[in-house]
Amino acid sequence: MKNGHLPVAIQENISLKPYNSFGIDAQASYFTPFRSEDELEEILAMSLPGPVLVLGGGSNLLFTKDFNGLVLKNEISGITELHEDSEYVYVRAGAGENWHQFVQYSIGRGWAGAENLSLIPGNVGATPMQNIGAYGVEIEDIFWDLEAYHIREKRKVTFTNTDCEFGYRESVFKKKYRDQFVILNVTYRFHKHPRFNISYGAIATELERMGVRDLSIVAVSQAVMNIRRSKLPDPATIANAGSFFKNPEVPAAKLEELRIKYPGIIAYPLLNGNVNWRQDG
Repeated sequence: MKNGHLPVAIQENISLKPYNSFGIDAQASYFTPFRSEDELEEILAMSLPGPVLVLGGGSNLLFTKDFNGLVLKNEISGITELHEDSEYVYVRAGAGENWHQFVQYSIGRGWAGAENLSLIPGNVGATPMQNIGAYGVEIEDIFWDLEAYHIREKRKVTFTNTDCEFGYRESVFKKKYRDQFVILNVTYRFHKHPRFNISYGAIATELERMGVRDLSIVAVSQAVMNIRRSKLPDPATIANAGSFFKNPEVPAAKLEELRIKYPGIIAYPLLNGNVNWRQDG
């Protein structure tokens, strides 16, 4: 700030209602979008008072009061096919890209791996933060690397799959490096030859109801969208943040005890040796 005046790009006392999926009318003391690493660096150099909140699609937060600080709206866009080999195609997407639209973009080009993650609200930048997942697939299954900007050290850092320390809806960005980085872009490794995962939930049943005979990533994506729409309200009609629950996590030995009482349990192993489970239906 010079002479008490803010640069044109910085807005004051802005309602955040259009920027969060619950439609909460909280106000931000300062607000500005950024569309590149250079813009982000320039904005952070202004040293505005108060904390900094980086906002993506606005579907993973609930405002309970005004935010007395700077809200940065990540609008870094762009989708680039980096390279490919006989099995995979590597694609980089800006963190501000809408996730579902990116999934549909990949499906339209025959890139497999994200079809089970259709219709999840939010932007690309949020996907590795909590290792989003649905219907038997998680981001770590197709994640290659990401670039993130360290707010305090003012430098760009590359994180590989291992660096992210993915867990069940977990990554280093949720705890270890919470509020330290701004994700700039994410690179995914898509399969050229689909490996269908339709064992989870009602996907197989929905595909049968749809009359699908020749399995495809388009059909799986549509089945997932049909199921999600049957369970969740349209956010354009009723404000919501999609599905954000976590299945219970228990030791593998405990699972066998639970199966005696709940024969319909479906369980998936976790890297830490535990399992997460749910009761079918």
